[in-house]
Amino acid sequence: MDPVSSPPSGDKSVRRNFYMEKRKILMKNNDEKSALDKDIQSRLLVTPEYRACGAVMIYSAREHEISTSMIIHAALANGKTVALPRCEADGVMRFFVVTGMSDLAAGRFGILEPVDGCAEYISDETSLCVCPALSCDMSGRRLGFGGGYYDRFLKDFKGVSAALCYSDAFVPTLPHEEHDVPVDMIVTDRFVKRVKGEW
Repeated sequence: MDPVSSPPSGDKSVRRNFYMEKRKILMKNNDEKSALDKDIQSRLLVTPEYRACGAVMIYSAREHEISTSMIIHAALANGKTVALPRCEADGVMRFFVVTGMSDLAAGRFGILEPVDGCAEYISDETSLCVCPALSCDMSGRRLGFGGGYYDRFLKDFKGVSAALCYSDAFVPTLPHEEHDVPVDMIVTDRFVKRVKGEW
C-alpha cells in the first residue's frame, strides 16, 4: 500500500471511505495483500501476549479485511481455545468456541460465524481479543467498519485487546467519541505498538 503522507481530515465517515478505497485498490493486487496480511499475522503470533493467552477471540476476515486464517490455524494447533463472534440483532456480539473452519457458516452481513451448537465463550483475563480495523492511532483508538460491535464488547473486556492494521493506515490521531474503546496493542506489517496505560 502507498504511504499516507496526509491522512484525510474530517469525521469518521470521511476517513472510513478513504481507507475503504485504499483497501479496494490493494485487493486488486492479491500477492501484495497476501504478503502484508501474512506479515501482520506472523507478528502477532510471536508476541508475548499471544504466547501467554489461553484463548484467542478473533474474527473471520471478509475479503477486504486483514486475513486471520493463519492465526486461527496456529491457535488451534497450539491447543488454545479459539472463539469467533456472532453478531446478534440487538447489536450485541457474543463469542463461541470453534474447533475448525467446519464450525463456521455465513451469518449476518455474510460474515462467517459459529454455527448453532457451538458453546459460548465467556472471556477472562487470559483472553486475547483480535479486532479488525481500517486505521489506528497512537492512543490505540481504531477506525472500524461502523457497526460499533467491538466498542460495545471491549467496554467490559478484561483480557488483552489487539487490532490488526496496515502500517500505512497507522496515524497520529483519529477522530473519536466518548464511547470509543482503545485497544491495548496494534499489530501492523512493520511493527507492534503497545499502548495499554498510555491513554
